[in-house]
Amino acid sequence: MKKDVTFIGTIHSSYKTRADAPRQGKDEICEIEILKEYEQGLKDLEGFSHLHIFYWLHESKGFTLSVNTSWDDKPHGLFATRSPQRINPIAYAVVELLEKKENRLKVKGLDAIDGTPVLDIKPYIPKIDAMHEAKIGWLKEKDFLTPKIYEFKTECQWVEGKKGITKGIHKQDIVIGCPPEFGGEKEYWSPEHLFVASIEVCIMTTFIWLLEKNNLNIISYQSKAKGKAQLVKKDFVFAEVEIESVIEIKNDKIKNKIHNLIIEAGTQCMVSKSSKCQVILHPLIQVKN
Repeated sequence: MKKDVTFIGTIHSSYKTRADAPRQGKDEICEIEILKEYEQGLKDLEGFSHLHIFYWLHESKGFTLSVNTSWDDKPHGLFATRSPQRINPIAYAVVELLEKKENRLKVKGLDAIDGTPVLDIKPYIPKIDAMHEAKIGWLKEKDFLTPKIYEFKTECQWVEGKKGITKGIHKQDIVIGCPPEFGGEKEYWSPEHLFVASIEVCIMTTFIWLLEKNNLNIISYQSKAKGKAQLVKKDFVFAEVEIESVIEIKNDKIKNKIHNLIIEAGTQCMVSKSSKCQVILHPLIQVKN
């Protein structure tokens, strides 16, 4: 049995990318625009202080049945987590209704990005929806409102001219400086090159991690990355980073799985999620006999 999904409206939000959006919603105010043909269904909604909003994660790509969360180091089943990477990319949030005006709802507490399609709206009813005796499974021993924090420390030292050295504990020194475009030497690792490389490396290491989680093996992995910086108003900013990867495998049967995992690596990579520029992946998967 198969049924097409009907979108009833769109979310207008200040969050333009997934990296902008907070976890589990904050105090940002968003607007939900319901299609005019469904406006009559909003009748009497203004009497409720809170709503359930069901929406479609239109930028979600791929999924894994074993998920690592920010709350601990152990993998958990997909259905025992709030991971946005779902088999069916459906999400929901409980929001505060601030205002209803014709076919538009002003709400607080929604973490969806701008342009997210809306699937359904239901009133939040405390006596039905609030389960005070509910158990929280593996989260019982976790302070899950305070995710763990990792710190990554580096040091930087100026040498001469536009040349410097960046250091890290137990790491090799790297000669750094301005890129030639801004008066530096071509042999320096510039901040711009390091930025592009950090996304490229993060996607590769995330991909390797996903392979291990799914008990899959590859023969080799190579990639090339290109970052495009352009002038926006008065500043140069990275607009996009393109990564071309070549992945060799032995078995043609896992080709689709490998493709899905490299795409997922692009969405799971912490560095790319922390950047506002678009990351474009061009994976080439080859079967080597």
